[in-house]
Amino acid sequence: MRIRFYLHVGLWCALFAVFLALSIPIVGPAILENKIGPIDPNHSTDSYLSGLTHVRNGPQLFSSLLETVPPKKSFVIFVNAESSPSEFLGMLVAYLSWPHDVRIVRVRGAALEREIAAAKSSAIAGLFFCSVKPPASVTGGTHFGSAIIFVPSVRLAPNP
Repeated sequence: MRIRFYLHVGLWCALFAVFLALSIPIVGPAILENKIGPIDPNHSTDSYLSGLTHVRNGPQLFSSLLETVPPKKSFVIFVNAESSPSEFLGMLVAYLSWPHDVRIVRVRGAALEREIAAAKSSAIAGLFFCSVKPPASVTGGTHFGSAIIFVPSVRLAPNP
């Protein structure tokens, strides 16, 4: 009975040693590269924004942009319906826009003008264009990196 116990413990020790021998070459460099330490509150969101817009500290800059907007008004976010990075960027903008209400509108080419006309109202604080080029009727705006343009509602041309 005692021999079975020692064989059982020996087998599990051998399996654990094999596990360590195989995993240390893979996990070790990853741990050293990432330098485990404190994580910033917006670490993952900042990584996504940095990859899509090439802006560092994006969530902090984005929140300072939104401080200029009345809190009870909402946003309309235009994304390219044929581009998944554009849609993902729109979702990031919606996430960072909290507690404002947002509406994400997927557009294709010529439909953009019609959607902008439908979005103009006194309850809208502004429009975000995520990897979508605003039409000529929309002037001004704040560029947030290479892929986001924010146009406050005061800069929207009136409806004809």
